[in-house]
Order: sequence, then structure tokens, then C-alpha cells
Amino acid sequence: MKKKDLTKLALVIDVQLAILLGLILYNGFTANKVSIPYEDVLGTEVVNENVEFTVSVCHVEDCVYISSESVKKDGVIDEGMVYQEVLDKVLGHFEQGYGGKSLASSDKGSFVYWVDDVRPDLTNIYQDVYRSFKSGMDTNVEVEIKEMPGTDGKYANKYIEIDNSRQKLYVWRDGAVEKEILLSGPKTGSEVYGVFPIVDKGINPKAPTGDFMPYWMAFYYSGRQQSWYGLHGLIWWYDSNGKAVYESKDNIGVRKSGGCIRMLEEDAKYLYENFEKGDQILIHL
Repeated sequence: MKKKDLTKLALVIDVQLAILLGLILYNGFTANKVSIPYEDVLGTEVVNENVEFTVSVCHVEDCVYISSESVKKDGVIDEGMVYQEVLDKVLGHFEQGYGGKSLASSDKGSFVYWVDDVRPDLTNIYQDVYRSFKSGMDTNVEVEIKEMPGTDGKYANKYIEIDNSRQKLYVWRDGAVEKEILLSGPKTGSEVYGVFPIVDKGINPKAPTGDFMPYWMAFYYSGRQQSWYGLHGLIWWYDSNGKAVYESKDNIGVRKSGGCIRMLEEDAKYLYENFEKGDQILIHL
């Protein structure tokens, strides 16, 4: 072969080797390249509104299921629709399963309360369910069952709730229970239920029986007894020798009075110092 032909052949081979080397390098680079999903790029968010998912609200295996399709408006999760689904399905389900609610009424007002003392804690259920729907995926909201007050703290900024079935008093302030107090309430047949404003106060007035009532706050006049019912500390009196005798603290939790609601003196003092005439007392079973 002539020298000129050899030179041309060598040039062709060099070009082909260069092309081959380029392809090898290119393929190796692209094979090791990391693909970054669009949704992982800072400042971006991909939401597929067409994907259906479910939020379950459960206590153990007792569940209510809500589909995302039932709470969408124009393809987007709507807070108002979530609220309505929770109101209709979740609250209705758990109220039916745990004694439901009842109405306590008097001539001064009425209020709704839970009948059962041990019941689901649904305090933040609307927010919890809405947050779950905003996550965009199947989620479970767990409901705790526990002993709770009968009301929810929304009747007024500040009020007293008395649960006669438990002989317990709750002080509500700004939607939260500030203090719980154990009681000695009226005997069966002497109790009253409903809303009662505080109408009078006295540090240590004497009852018609001659007993003294520490930190007394009157809330209801009994025409039958022709006397006032009130919140106050355990009673005391003078014996025949002029010595002060105090009611036993063992009576707390026992229904003994003809209408008044008694408690430890320090608890009565606390109420006396924190509540005024016109403040509301709510009493229920």
C-alpha cells in the first residue's frame, strides 16, 4: 500500500476512535447523573388535587371515615366543608356512642352538656381533621376517651360548672378549666338544675338553722324552704359550751344538705374572691 493511502487510513481510524471515546464518556456521565424531582426543588410544591384520600377519626377500632372528595370545592380542600363533615359525621357518631348530650334549663337560662362523665375528647377535632386533609394523604386522627367536664367553656368568659352526679365543680375562665373542686351537695329532691347568677355574698352569714356558712354566695331562692341556696364552705356552729364545732371534711363527696353546695373552706374562699354578683353558675346532672 502506498504511503499516501496509509496516511488516509490512519486518519479515518483516529476519527472513529475519537467518536467512540466521546460516546463512551457521554454515556458514562448521563448514567451517573442524579435526577432531582421537581417537587424537591426549593420553593416549589407539587399538589395533585385529583388524588383521592381518606382521613379516619378513631378511638381504637371505632372509626369514622371522611373522603377528600366530600370536602373539596372546585378541586381544593375547603375548610368550611371539613367543618360540616366533622359536625355531621364525627360529632354525631361519638355523641351517639357515648351517652349524647342533654339540656339543663332554669328561668335564668339553659345550656347543653354531655351526659356521660367519661367521653371522647373532641376539643381540637376540627383543627386536627382539617390539618390532616391539608396533608394530602391518608391520615388517622386518634380520639382519646377520658373523664371531662360536661360543658366546653364557651358559655361565658368566666363561669362555674357544677356536675351534681360527680359532686364536682369546675371553674372555667377563657375557655379552659382553671380549678376543680370536690363538693358536698344537696340531698336527692333538693337539687336544682340550670343557669343561676350569683345574687348575694357574705363572709360568714348564719343559716336559718343557726349554722355559719363561710364564704357564702347565694344563687337560688327556694320558696318551699323559704331560704336561699348558696355555695359555701363546710358549716360550723357553737355547742352548748360555746365552743366552735366544725363539720367533718369526710362529708366532701357526700350529699347532705337541704339545697346548699358545700366545699372545703379554702375552696369556698377561692370562689368568693374570684366571682362576683351576676356571674353565672351552671348546674347539671
